[in-house]
Amino acid sequence: MRTAWVMPGGSTFGAIQAGLATALFEAGVRPDLLVGTSAGSLNAAWLAGDPSSRGADELRALWGTMRRSDIFPIQPTRILAGKLGITNHLMTSTGLARWIHRTLPYRTFEQAEIPLTVTATDVDTGSAVYFDRGPVLPPLVASCSIPGLFPPFQVNGQWLVDGGVAAFMPISRAVELGAERVFVLPCGGGEPFDRRFGKRGGHVPANAPTPPIPPRSVSGVSGAALGAAMLTAARLDMQLNSTRCELYILPAPSTVGLSPYSFAHSTALIEAAWSIAGAWYPGARPVPAGVVDNWGRPVHDDQTALTPN
Repeated sequence: MRTAWVMPGGSTFGAIQAGLATALFEAGVRPDLLVGTSAGSLNAAWLAGDPSSRGADELRALWGTMRRSDIFPIQPTRILAGKLGITNHLMTSTGLARWIHRTLPYRTFEQAEIPLTVTATDVDTGSAVYFDRGPVLPPLVASCSIPGLFPPFQVNGQWLVDGGVAAFMPISRAVELGAERVFVLPCGGGEPFDRRFGKRGGHVPANAPTPPIPPRSVSGVSGAALGAAMLTAARLDMQLNSTRCELYILPAPSTVGLSPYSFAHSTALIEAAWSIAGAWYPGARPVPAGVVDNWGRPVHDDQTALTPN
């Protein structure tokens, strides 16, 4: 079966995908193609260059070296200008572009070992834009351009922002590209997580942080609302494609209570995701037809699909 890995966005929680990818390679699951969005596009691009256990090992190590100043530079004057409406963003994406250029070992989609698709969103139309050929760096920067945080990024005459806005979990795109079996590697899930999680292999402690309800800031409320909208679209994509392919949603640790702009929790999230997915795979079952929740589990009439992440 032609196998695709779909890698949604999740800011610094993208570290989780490095652990999930490692577990899949250990189980003998290798992608034939990769489709990535936002932070997931960075992971997909890296693995497309070396789709093996070795590539996953290097990806885990790479996440361990990432620092906030590399990706989210604090520039008080720029932040003030953004808050006053003088500019349309709070941070420059220059650091992100430099980081990609420095770490990614190839320059064009054609140089990847397996097919790679990167997703972005057209600011003017709201449509998803897919890239799979030509220079890889501009689409990656565009795919990661979180609205309001980073400026829209122009590629081929289009002003683009984060791919998650239009195609958070682009399962349909993977199926259109010929995938018969799809594994979705989320950047967060419903499994208990303790940020003190250290070594892989033991139980993940069942004492996940208590979520602040509701978010305490304007940006927090806006982010939560956007996230809810993206998850709603993702559930619809799951339901649409559960009968078009053999679809799996990997379990992942909860990120509730963690900052999406901090890399301090990356190693713990990687190890927890690796352990959780490794235990899940031997008994994994495809997403069933019908209504499902955020993690591809069936929802009955007396339940709601709007389960908290």
